[in-house]
Amino acid sequence: MVKIFEFGQKIDQYDFKVINERDARASAGIMFLLGIVVLAYFLSTRNLFWANLFTITFIIEFVIRVFVNPIYAPYMIFGSLIVSNQEPEWVEAKPKKFAWILGVLLGAIMSYFILFDILVPARFLTCVLCLILLYLEAVFGICLGCIIYKWFNKKLYKCPGGICEVPQNKKNLLSKIIMSIFYISVFYGVFYSLKTYKYHNTTNSNLTQEQRDAMEFSQDNGVVTIDNNSSVQSAKDECKPPQWAIDIGHKDMWIEHHCNTKSK
Repeated sequence: MVKIFEFGQKIDQYDFKVINERDARASAGIMFLLGIVVLAYFLSTRNLFWANLFTITFIIEFVIRVFVNPIYAPYMIFGSLIVSNQEPEWVEAKPKKFAWILGVLLGAIMSYFILFDILVPARFLTCVLCLILLYLEAVFGICLGCIIYKWFNKKLYKCPGGICEVPQNKKNLLSKIIMSIFYISVFYGVFYSLKTYKYHNTTNSNLTQEQRDAMEFSQDNGVVTIDNNSSVQSAKDECKPPQWAIDIGHKDMWIEHHCNTKSK
């Protein structure tokens, strides 16, 4: 029978309490996705409503995980539903608890910012740090808190990703690092080539449609210099019919005589 206040589950295969790593990674993926969405919304609108709402749910999540029971935490429940048809991947509970205590501390910092309505770079950096930790766990299965816990506790049995059991092949690691540097250089070469030779003429990409229309208008009428707004405006003014020509119904005749003649 599952207790309400209990961290980790006791199963027959192990003599220590465990956490389902698949549930943890799925919940981290959900929180990362929502966090990216609300961060993008804040950066585009400067409205903190959704960011604050997500942060509060983040705090609730880790408080329940650490002080109640992870199986009752909302995002853990959502994640477990998504991976319910997968074989559980059991890992030791103690490293996870340490990692999630760090999540509670980050939540406490964010609570302070929300409570006193403080908007400083430290708040943004704390949010980004949370997203990085969630991303590493969801995508790569890297639990940084578990790694830190391992530094101070040698007697661990089953850590996320097998970091407690699998010895690191340093020679193999070095070859992978060298190959990674090689491919980063190749990708940068592709980026530089595209930017330099294919997409080098992008100076007009940030112009509004009105500015582009004015540029086309000026080019059609013999004005080549369009480096600034004044030249574009001068091109439009040169071929703008006066009010008296419009009043007497000779607007088209005036444009044909003054503008088309100049273009020739």
